[in-house]
Amino acid sequence: MGMLKACLRPAVHLAREAVVLSNLVAQTGQGPLVAFLPAYGRHGAALLRIYNVAEALRQRGWRVLVLPPTLTLAQRHRALARARPDAVVMQGARHDLNRPALYPGYRIVFDMDDADFHLPHLEARVRAAMDRVAFVIAGSAYVADWCRAAGATAHVVWTGTPVSRGMRPPQADRPPVVAWAQTRPETYVREAEFVLEVMQRLVRHRPEARLRLYGYEDQDRAFLERFQAAGIATEWLKSCKYSDYLRSFDDVSLGLAPLCPETPFSRGKSFGKVLAYLDAQVPVLATDACEHGRFFAADAPALPNDPDLWADVAARLLGDAALRQEIAEADFQRFQARLSLEAAACRVDNLLRDLLAGSEPFAAAG
Repeated sequence: MGMLKACLRPAVHLAREAVVLSNLVAQTGQGPLVAFLPAYGRHGAALLRIYNVAEALRQRGWRVLVLPPTLTLAQRHRALARARPDAVVMQGARHDLNRPALYPGYRIVFDMDDADFHLPHLEARVRAAMDRVAFVIAGSAYVADWCRAAGATAHVVWTGTPVSRGMRPPQADRPPVVAWAQTRPETYVREAEFVLEVMQRLVRHRPEARLRLYGYEDQDRAFLERFQAAGIATEWLKSCKYSDYLRSFDDVSLGLAPLCPETPFSRGKSFGKVLAYLDAQVPVLATDACEHGRFFAADAPALPNDPDLWADVAARLLGDAALRQEIAEADFQRFQARLSLEAAACRVDNLLRDLLAGSEPFAAAG
C-alpha cells in the first residue's frame, strides 16, 4: 500500500497543478491579478486572512489565484510564470516554501498575523523576509512595529470575518456558559492560570456558571481535570468546522479574551479568537492591552488582568441579561465596521492598489 501511494503521489500533484492552471485560464475581467500563497488549508488564520480575503478581492474587481499549499516549488513557479501576477500575497513563513527569496522578480506582500519572530524555529525565516518584501500586512501593531524595526514597511490590517446571517439568540435565553475560545488552551500557560483564577472566584458568586474550553481531539485531559478539580463545571468542545464553531456560541453568555503581555508571543495577538464572540453577540471580557485596548470602547469590559475584578464583572454580567444584550449589540456594531471581512478586504484592496500605482501605501492602522 505504501508503494502504491508513493507511485500515485506525483499524479496527485500534477492533478492539483492542472486544477490551478485551469482556474487561471478561467480568470476573467480586466483587473489586476494577485496570487495568494496560504500557509495551510481553509481553516484558522489561512481561512480568515487568505482564502476569504482572496474571494472578497475577486468581488472587488481583482483577478485572483490561490495556490494550494500542497504544490511543489516547481509547480508554484510554473503557475506564477503563466499567471504573471501583479502582486503575490504570502502568508507568513510557517510553510517551508513561503520564503520570498524563492520567488525572485515578484512583488511580494508578506501577511503575518502572529509574532512568529518569537518562535525559535521561525525567527530567522521571518527576519530574512523583511528586506525582500514590498511591505508587510500585520495583524497587530506589535507585529507591525517589529517588522519596521527589522527594515520592512508594515501596515496593520486586523483579521476580519464574514458577518454571519440570521438572528442571534437573545441574552435572556442563554444559559450561564462562559467560553474561553482559545485553541489548545493548555499551551497558553499564563492565560490558562488566569482563567482558572477568574473562574474559581466566579463560581463562588455564581455556582451555576459553566466554563467551555475549545481544543483538538488529543486534548490534555489533565488540563481539563485541573479546572474540574477546582469545582468549576467544565466542558470541552472538540475541533470542528468553522461554521459549527461559530454556532457553538449561540448558548454562550460571556466570552473571555485574556492576554498576558508579559509573554512576548501574546503581545502579537489580535482578534482571531474574539471574532466569533462578537459575531454571535456574546459580550466579551478582554484584557485592556495590545489590540484589544485599541478596539473595545472605554465603557466596555476591557479590564486589567486582575482576577478579582474580572470575576466581579463576570458575576454582574451573568446576573443582568439586559446589560449583556446592550454590550453585545454595541460591540456588534463596532465589529461590523472594523472587524468584518468587508473592512479587512477594503484595507487590503487599498494597500495593493497603492502598491501597483507605485505610491507608498497609506499608514492608517486598524
